[in-house]
Amino acid sequence: MSPMETFQSDAVERPLFRRRLFWALAVSLLIHAAVIIWFRQTRLPDFNASPMERLVPRIFNVKNITVDEKILDGEESQQSPQPQESKPVLKPISLPDELPVADVSEGKMSPGIPSTADLIKPIANDKPAPESNEAQAIARVQDSAKMVMEQDLDSLKDSLIKDQPPNVTHSLIKIPEDAQGSDSAGADAAQMAAASGALDKLLGRGLRNGDAPVSLPGGALFEFDSSAVRTAAMDQLHKLGMLIEKSPNVTFYIEGYTDSFGDANYNIQLSQARADAVRTWLIQNMDVDPSHIQANGYGATRFLVVPKPVDMHSQASIDKEKLLEQPNRRVEIRFKFPKAQ
Repeated sequence: MSPMETFQSDAVERPLFRRRLFWALAVSLLIHAAVIIWFRQTRLPDFNASPMERLVPRIFNVKNITVDEKILDGEESQQSPQPQESKPVLKPISLPDELPVADVSEGKMSPGIPSTADLIKPIANDKPAPESNEAQAIARVQDSAKMVMEQDLDSLKDSLIKDQPPNVTHSLIKIPEDAQGSDSAGADAAQMAAASGALDKLLGRGLRNGDAPVSLPGGALFEFDSSAVRTAAMDQLHKLGMLIEKSPNVTFYIEGYTDSFGDANYNIQLSQARADAVRTWLIQNMDVDPSHIQANGYGATRFLVVPKPVDMHSQASIDKEKLLEQPNRRVEIRFKFPKAQ
């Protein structure tokens, strides 16, 4: 279809569309006008009631109401009184009416105010318990506190042992040297007896070049975790002093050693202090020449018994290792002869 034909077709339909639109508007206006007129002329029966009446019926009806005349006269309040809570009655405390009086007799002034005990006496009703009951109560409190303290110490010790890693070769916790009991003491006594026999032999024939060093057990020489010399070791130290006096050309080296337990730096300090204690005792008590004695501490080194891994969770394993390393805790006496000319 050509553009000219399309244009002519649209021009023909326009008047017809306009007429239809006009009649549709007219019909719509007539309908709206009829509705408005009907609503204006028609009245609903529910809306003819007076303003005071309700459209919705009441839920209940009241037939008779009795009103107190006093309320109408205004003698009582419209609001109902609230019930008052009962409060405890406090009894007044009677205090003495005495006034402070100054007693100036014999140059002293004493106030006449009643004492605190007199003021509290009317108030307190409890009777004091006998002294025996108080003493028993104090004793029970002390016993319970002691039991609680012991339980806390036991739990703390168990927690410290459990926190240690298993199979630790060298422990940072210093374990007492006497923890093994009679076994440790017996080993120290045996070593001291052997050292005493070696000193007697050297005193009898004299020192010779190449003699083996004399080993004195640390547990028999010193107190636990200390450099204080035990009284029981004086005999062996006296023999050592005699051997030094008998060998003026020999230099004696006093060397201290510890086992593998404990901190390395602490073990070195302890071994040095113990070697110095032996040297000092010989100089002060035997009058030996200080230039012939040298003291050195080597700590946890030069083991006579090689340490083994220890289970720190087992006390039996710890005691066994401590007993095994008994020879490592010692003081050795070495001899150095002068060079041949």
